[in-house]
Amino acid sequence: MRTRTWIRFVLLASLPVFLGCKDDDKEITPTPKEPENPITTFLEESDDLAEGTRTSGPWELGVLFTASVPGKITQVGSKMPEPGSYRVIIWDYDTEEILRQKTVEQTAPGILKLYDIEPLLIEDNKKYIISINTRDSGVNKPYYYAVKTGGGDFVPFTRGSILVHEACYTSTSAAEMPAAVTDVTYELYGFPEFTFIPD
Repeated sequence: MRTRTWIRFVLLASLPVFLGCKDDDKEITPTPKEPENPITTFLEESDDLAEGTRTSGPWELGVLFTASVPGKITQVGSKMPEPGSYRVIIWDYDTEEILRQKTVEQTAPGILKLYDIEPLLIEDNKKYIISINTRDSGVNKPYYYAVKTGGGDFVPFTRGSILVHEACYTSTSAAEMPAAVTDVTYELYGFPEFTFIPD
């Protein structure tokens, strides 16, 4: 009787060790995070915005944003009313340094076209600007804008991990950070887009 009790005790006492060894052997695979396209998602989900087109310029049309978590930007793109070659730039807001630049060949009107870039590590709560230039081969192309139906501010807004603070722009065809007009909260312009993957 005592022997059986002792064997049961030894088995029960050893159980966590065996289970622990089994768990240690398992390889833990983190769940991949969903890619985020914050500007497109916001525009598609908003039912109180009206979109239109304008032709003027040339313009460097930008969006100032921060991320609530660190991650990386893996793609940039454009959604312009006409096909063309559009320069998209990601800027460091504080230093005005160009972090990534890509010419996006948009082949269809009004369809978002994304291109892979060398992944850009994004710090949480650091300010960045993504911008698109409206000039293609010496021609000022039309661009989209969005306003709130009935007027008023709709920026800042958050989609996923991204907070969009404001729109901004500069009249230029050169690669120049759009800082001439800032703090625009009643319109979005150009709709440059990026793919953000949170860590």
